[in-house]
Amino acid sequence: MALLGQVEARSSRGRLIHGAIILVLIVGGVTMVYPFAIMLSGSLRSEMDQADLDLVPSFWTDEAALYRKFLETKYNQDIEALNRAHLRGYFSFRDVADPRLPSETNSPDTAAAAQRLNAFVQETDLPHHWQVLGGIAGVGTVPEPLRELRRRLKARYQDDLDAFSRDVGAPTLSWLAVSLPVPAWTSRRYNFEPNALYQTYFQLLDEAPPAQRQLVSLTGAFLQAIIYPQYGRIDTAAYNAAHAVHLKTFGDFRLPATVPGPDQPRLRGEWIEFVTKELHPSFITLAQVSQADYDAFLQQAFEGETRWPLPDGHTWLSGAQREAYERFLETRLVEHYVLVGPEYLFGQAELPHAVAALEYQYARDHATALRGTYSIRNYLTVLDELVFQGRPLINTVIFCFLAISAALLINPLAAYALSRYQLPGTYKVLLFLMATIAFPPMVTLIPQFILLRKLHLLNTFFALMLPLMANGYMIFLLKGFFDSLPRELYEAARIDGASEMRMFFQITMALSKPILAVLALGTFTHAYLMFLYPLLVAPDQDMWLISVWLFQYQQRASSAGIYASIILASIPTLLIFLFAQRTIMRGIVVPTEK
Repeated sequence: MALLGQVEARSSRGRLIHGAIILVLIVGGVTMVYPFAIMLSGSLRSEMDQADLDLVPSFWTDEAALYRKFLETKYNQDIEALNRAHLRGYFSFRDVADPRLPSETNSPDTAAAAQRLNAFVQETDLPHHWQVLGGIAGVGTVPEPLRELRRRLKARYQDDLDAFSRDVGAPTLSWLAVSLPVPAWTSRRYNFEPNALYQTYFQLLDEAPPAQRQLVSLTGAFLQAIIYPQYGRIDTAAYNAAHAVHLKTFGDFRLPATVPGPDQPRLRGEWIEFVTKELHPSFITLAQVSQADYDAFLQQAFEGETRWPLPDGHTWLSGAQREAYERFLETRLVEHYVLVGPEYLFGQAELPHAVAALEYQYARDHATALRGTYSIRNYLTVLDELVFQGRPLINTVIFCFLAISAALLINPLAAYALSRYQLPGTYKVLLFLMATIAFPPMVTLIPQFILLRKLHLLNTFFALMLPLMANGYMIFLLKGFFDSLPRELYEAARIDGASEMRMFFQITMALSKPILAVLALGTFTHAYLMFLYPLLVAPDQDMWLISVWLFQYQQRASSAGIYASIILASIPTLLIFLFAQRTIMRGIVVPTEK
């Protein structure tokens, strides 16, 4: 019955009521769609902007936001790495100044500086320990270079994880767990052993464009190791009070390649402390020292058994070679020490500005590609774990198929027997079946677990399927539906010589498609959303379902990754509903005999 009559609907009052109803429905629809839109937008973000609630991510429309996101990825989500390269004192990537400001990278010589640095990196054979590959690490968000590193290692070892573990000397449970600690090349406490992991990393580093490489900054390392702990990083007043040369900002400081003279006693002491206690000897060379001097020292120290070339800063020192060189440095005056690194080769004064300029120009020139990469990387991470390198999706598909098949066979058979044959105590059986609804599933978890353990069925699909094979309520519902089917059909089939199983499949099941669709959809929904039971009876990682994997993934993922995982995990239920809705919407109609 219509809410308004045809005459009343044409009146002003009727149109006003219609308009109000439509407005309420629109508002209601918006309140349902808006949270989903926020979650969808949140799935495209990273740690830097995960707290934003804009419907459209800012990096889609704002060059400055895209530039900051590029920096977040390049510097492996480590703001201190950015500060070392830019000689800044930012506390987060959100604080990075807008590159369009004249004081930053938009000065008249920005393009020229970026071009010079790009040519310098491409044309100069920079040692690997003078640079760091961007996007090789991340917390929550997995950047593309790290994903490519895992892919290449997997192909190199032909998916043999045990062989990779033996080569790197550490057990690895999954390719998704493979990671490379960001090399701290300048630290005296850092060392590494060459292996397949680093070999693949160096290949990626050599292939990366200059804008995606972090150039090691000894000045930045000196500021963070020596200056900031003593004088702070915001105000230079305390530093200026203790030093002969005053600074306007710490960004104006440049670490001398040689030890400062007696006219700067405080800086001289800090320089010596940094070089002798904090800096890796691979960045220290010696002036006025020849290979013959080094050979004589080695012959005396090692009795002529070892010969190494005098380090020139282009070779990474480790093991006995590093130990020998450190001992040799102790025998030399600090006035002979000469620091080497990309800043001294390119030009100290210009390098921080050129780095920022090159990064901004790269982010602007590759804006479309970067936006696409940043938009889908959380989804690629989820798909890697669900489909390509994990079993949750396969396990869930197998489990749901087996559960639906068993439910569509066992429940109708039980209901058919109760409907076709007037068994004694039929209603008592139905009462017993309905009584099972009164007990929540949690009550039966412990007995089920003990029973399955005694049957040695834990971590198997049988353990997952058993609770879904029969359902008391669905048997009751199917029995009522089967009772409504005309008995004449069965009598005619019996006269034609049809067997009981043929009548079951060709008459009962054929006429019960709507109710069977409801049963299948309910079974799928229950199986797909089960969490506590599969976590209890199938805790092995190779038996995880999507629901269990979601729980485990959300313990270590960022909020953006969680949003992406929820959206992807909800797609199967949406598809199932779209495929089954026509059958379900037809309703459960009692067939009539024509």
